[in-house]
Amino acid sequence: MVTTAIALHMKVAASFLPTAIKFHYNFNLRDIANIFTGVLYANNETCPNANQMIRLWIHECFRVYGDKLVDYTDINSFKKIVTDVVRKGIEGLSEDIIYAQPNIYCHFAKGLTDIKYMPVSGWDRLKSLLDEAQDRYNDYVGAINLVLFDDAMSHVCRISRILESSRGYALLIGIGGSGKQ
Repeated sequence: MVTTAIALHMKVAASFLPTAIKFHYNFNLRDIANIFTGVLYANNETCPNANQMIRLWIHECFRVYGDKLVDYTDINSFKKIVTDVVRKGIEGLSEDIIYAQPNIYCHFAKGLTDIKYMPVSGWDRLKSLLDEAQDRYNDYVGAINLVLFDDAMSHVCRISRILESSRGYALLIGIGGSGKQ
C-alpha cells in the first residue's frame, strides 16, 4: 500500500497542476500522511480482510486528493488514475468488493452513539442515520431542515471526518450563494 500510495501521489501531483482557478491544487507529502492517518482510524472490525483494507485506503485517497478537485473532468481523471494505480500496485484484490458503492466511511455508520470508523452499508442506512441526527438537533438546539440527497449526505460524512480528525480543516471554494455557509 505504501508503494502504491507513493505512485498515486506522483501521478496526482503531475496530472493536476495549480492554475489561477485551481490555485489549491498543491500536493505534498502531507497528503500521503493524511491518507494513512485516515486508515489508522480503522480497527479489526472495520477491515476484517485485505480487500476491505484496500477499500478503506481508496476511500481515504478520495478524501485527501479527490476532495480537492473542483470539476467533473478532474474527478473522472482521478478515478481512472486510482483504478490504474491500484490494479498495477496491488495484486489479488476483488474489484467487486473494492469498487462497490457507496464507498463512504464515517464515525457514525453503526449508529449515532456507537463511535467507530466504519463503512456505510448503503444510502438508505445513511439517510436514516442523518435524519435521526437532524431530528435530535431540532429537538435540542433549533430548527434546521436539510434536504438529504446523495451528494449532501456524502458531504456531511466528509465534514464529520474533518471534525473528527486532529487539526482537521476544510477550504470552502465557491461563488456566493453556493451553500458554503
